[in-house]
This record gives sequence, C-alpha cells and structure tokens, in this order.
Amino acid sequence: MNRLLRFCRPLVLVLFALAVFGCARPTPPVAPVAPPTKAVGKGEVEDLRVLPQDLNAYLRPDTADKTLYPQEQIGLRMENFVQEWTAPWRMSKPGYARKAVEEIFRRFEKSPGFAAPGQRNSPEFAASLHAAAGLGSYPNVVRKAVTVKNTNLRGMPTASPRFADPSLPGEGYPFDYLQHTSLPPGTPLLVTHASRDGAWLLAESALTFGWLPATDVAYVDDAAVAAFSTTKLAAVIRDQTALPEVGLTVDVGAIFPLAGPPDRSGLTVLVPVRAASGSVELRQVRLPAGAAAPMPMPMTPRNVAAVGNQFMGKVYGWGGIDGKRDCSALTHDLFVPFGIYLPRNSASQAAYGGSVPLGDLPNDQKEATIVSQGVPFATLVWMQGHILVYVGQYKGRPVVYHDMWGLHTFSEGSRDGRLVIGRAVVTTLRAGEEVPAVGPTHILLNRVRSMSILARPY
Repeated sequence: MNRLLRFCRPLVLVLFALAVFGCARPTPPVAPVAPPTKAVGKGEVEDLRVLPQDLNAYLRPDTADKTLYPQEQIGLRMENFVQEWTAPWRMSKPGYARKAVEEIFRRFEKSPGFAAPGQRNSPEFAASLHAAAGLGSYPNVVRKAVTVKNTNLRGMPTASPRFADPSLPGEGYPFDYLQHTSLPPGTPLLVTHASRDGAWLLAESALTFGWLPATDVAYVDDAAVAAFSTTKLAAVIRDQTALPEVGLTVDVGAIFPLAGPPDRSGLTVLVPVRAASGSVELRQVRLPAGAAAPMPMPMTPRNVAAVGNQFMGKVYGWGGIDGKRDCSALTHDLFVPFGIYLPRNSASQAAYGGSVPLGDLPNDQKEATIVSQGVPFATLVWMQGHILVYVGQYKGRPVVYHDMWGLHTFSEGSRDGRLVIGRAVVTTLRAGEEVPAVGPTHILLNRVRSMSILARPY
C-alpha cells in the first residue's frame, strides 16, 4: 500500500491543485510516512514496549479516509486560519503594556537562575539586559514584519539561557525560562520595540510576544502583506525540508504563499528574505512532491497520522528550544496543514473550539468518556501543563500521542523526581503505572481535566 501511495503522490498533488485553483475535486494528498521509531530501553514504561510507535497502527479501516469536516467548510476554515495567522498585521499598537514586557526582567533580577549546572547567572544578568532593552521609550517602533529564518521569541534580548536550579526534579536543560516559542520563516509579526543598539527587536506573533535578533526579521510593505493574506497557501508536511535557493531548512508548521498550481514534481512558493535595507523580498522556491501540500490538506485520520509520524520519537524541546518541539508545539504543528491554527500554550489549546470537562470524573469514567465521545486524530486531551492527541484504543483504554518530558516519580523518602521519556511517543493515560516509582498515584490520567474535539466525521 505504501509503495502505491508513493507512486501516486505526484498525480494526487496535480488533482488537488485543480480544486485549489478552481476546478475538479481531487483525490486527497497524503503526507509522507516517517519510519516508525521503536522505543525500548531500561527503565522505560511498559507502554513503550507494547504499543506501536507508529500512528498508522491506530487507524480504523472504516474511518481512516473519512474527512473530518465537510467540503463546504473549507473556504471558511481557511479564511479563519489566515485571520488568526496574520492577526499582528491588523494591529496599530502593541498588544502588551510596558509592565507586561518588563515583568520578566524584574522577576529574574531578583532570581538570576543558572546558565548551566553549577554555573549561576550573575546578579547583573537581567539588570544589564533590562538597561540594554531601553524600555523607557517603549514602544519605539510599530512596523509590520515577517520572520526570514527559523528563530525564537525570547523573554529578554539574549540567546543566553535562564534555568532554574538544575538539581531540582524537572529543572535544568531544556527548561530555559527565557524561551517563549520558536517560529518558522514566513511568520507575520508586529515589531513594537528595538533595543538600544538595534540588535534585538521586540515583536508580537499570533502565538505570543518576545525578543528576536533583528537579522531574523524583514519589514513588509502592502504588497507583501497582500501576498500572505490569501487562502492560497502551502504547508510544509515533511520535517527537514531543504530550501537551497534561500539557504534554509524548514519543518512541519512552516507556511508560505503558493506562487502557482502544483504539478507532478511539486509546487512553488514565495519565501521571504531580508534585503540589505531590512525590507522583505519574496523569492520563488521550488518544493519537491511530498514536502508540502496546498492548504488545507483533507483532514482524514490517515493524513493526520502521516503528518504526526514525522515527529515520532523526536527529542523533546521546551518552547521549541534548539529546533525541537514540546507538547503544545507538536499539537500546533500537527494541525497547521489542515487549516487549524492552535494557540501556543496547552491551556489555550484545550479551550479551542470548546471543551468537555473530565476533571471531576473517576478515572475509569474519564477513559470511557474519551473513548465514547472523542474523535481519534481530532481530539485534544488536556491536563495542567500538558496536551495530548487522542488517536484510538488499546484494550478498551484511550491511546494518546504526545511530546512528553517525563512522569512524576516518588521514593520511599517521598522525594519528588522524574522518569524522563523526553520525546514524542504513543502511550495510554496510565503509562508507568507498573513502575514502582510512578505507580497509580502519579499516572497522567489522574491529572486529566478536559478534552477538546477539533472536528467530527460527517
């Protein structure tokens, strides 16, 4: 079957292009399937030795290719997506007050934290950055812009980290508390402030705000805004897709305007680059077949599984640090190709489209409700600080896909700890129940509070 899909994919993209640019309804394109990752190792939970670490294993033959939203909703879905994605370009002033911007400086002036294990930040760490930010004149810039590189929004204008005490459970790398989020190239921004030396810019994206290097940004004019403010967009559906024409490598989650209809060999998109003047130039870049798809891809369980398998087994990264994903980055990137632009943090994602409360239910009833009401590959399961995707069942219990750091553990002396998983995995909500240091008291299921259904079969 996989060989047949690889053979047919170029034809699929052509047919899909006809629909996007005003012709016949296509056969749905299918994202490339990443090789499944088997995770077996000493100390790991039984779920990782028993459950297939391949989302295709959880597809049901009767629903795998059923679209989870009707054809007539596609136009409205994409209009809503573009409105959310380009929201910063409709702002005429900052969305954050100076007090909110300065809060992180003041907090870390009192507690500078660590740069690495055993290496404390100096007491002047945050104070010097606060002075360099020049926030007395905030906002000193209000201009529309776009990212031109894979970049990060930071809490202060520095790439240096601020960790809590690494000797504490769940602290140290990768939990850099200056890391707000990573952003792919082509992300709309509103720049609201420049540091005293101009090397760092404070900007707002649709996800959150933060500081980023000025060289990672280009200012846009009305023509560039118009080019991005269209429903004719392409989403990258393969991690580590090379764009040699502009010297970039992009992952799932990146979005670019289409420069024309796809053909058998792929599609052409407009990628922003920074000119010497600091303004944007849009260059045509060719993406090979299977690397990107016109948006929205048909949201079928099979297509969601194919995109999700791109992340399977990849290392966890808080806030997108070092180009890695955390739990909410995984869910955000997973649903972008299908025209769903989720918020950045797990609590906001849990409320997207409304939620079903589960927190007051006994554990067995929580599981039964997820199985009976949840839609596999279109349902988010939320607990404080963590978000997961419901993908199906194993022996009557819900199975979830998530990027997790680890499970809380306890010892005989009641010392808190972590059983580190540190990657994207498939588990049940009872993962680790058989591990003495985790046991029934520390399983994920105890903390589940709600689920949110993003789409339903029709």
